[in-house]
Amino acid sequence: MEAVQKCKELALKKRAILDRSLTQYMMRAALASVYIGFALVLCFRVGEFFREANSPATYLVSGIFFGIALILIMYGGAELFTGNTMYFTISTLQKETTIKDTLRNWLACYSGNLLGAVFFAFLISQSGVFEYIPKDHLLFLVAEKKIHATTMQLFFKGILCNWLVCLAIFIPMQMKEDTAKVFSMILIVFIFFASGYEHSIANFVLFSIALAVPHPATIDLAGVMHNIIPVTLGNIVGGALFMGAVYTYLTSSKEAHVSSKRSVGYLLQKGKFLNK
Repeated sequence: MEAVQKCKELALKKRAILDRSLTQYMMRAALASVYIGFALVLCFRVGEFFREANSPATYLVSGIFFGIALILIMYGGAELFTGNTMYFTISTLQKETTIKDTLRNWLACYSGNLLGAVFFAFLISQSGVFEYIPKDHLLFLVAEKKIHATTMQLFFKGILCNWLVCLAIFIPMQMKEDTAKVFSMILIVFIFFASGYEHSIANFVLFSIALAVPHPATIDLAGVMHNIIPVTLGNIVGGALFMGAVYTYLTSSKEAHVSSKRSVGYLLQKGKFLNK
């Protein structure tokens, strides 16, 4: 499958960037959180108008625009931890990278994403965009809901989320037109956002913003850690196991089947030649 090959090539490219300069790679990772932040601010600003009107379409409308984040990341050359769980699982299972390469990338990317989230939250706090928002603002309602979910719920929501996010990366790789790629990214990301699944890096940005502005006492660092840890583990399982490992297996089976057919064909041709 062409997309599996592209994932492997991307993993090798990312490893080369990290080998060349840790600082450059961390900046790319920080940019991913900034781009997610741009999309989240838009989502909550637009969604709040619908919440104030008690509209049942509040979460539907706010989620439509979140796919913009993935478009900015993919076309802007940023580095997202959740996508890398798929890339490096594929390349490592195919023995193009090592487990050490994988863990090194994940740690650097995750750290860079966190730094970018904190930096963006600082910019937002200084901008005054969310300075005088009410305690029942959509931003706080979503943050509180994420904090109060159970550990098991968060873990499985994390799996489902990154399964979809990696599909939003994987499927467009098999398309030629940019318009089709952009539309598919927006649609698939909208599915995860509207379904209420959990994305660790998006949550980094959300919680960082919520903590950086005047917020309810129910939103605190302990609640953030309660969310982030199981969600991160779930994201790793969703991207590495359900996307990276599964598609590596499916592709290797297909290649083995094709190889065996070619071998049979060669033997038949050789047999015909010897019988002449």
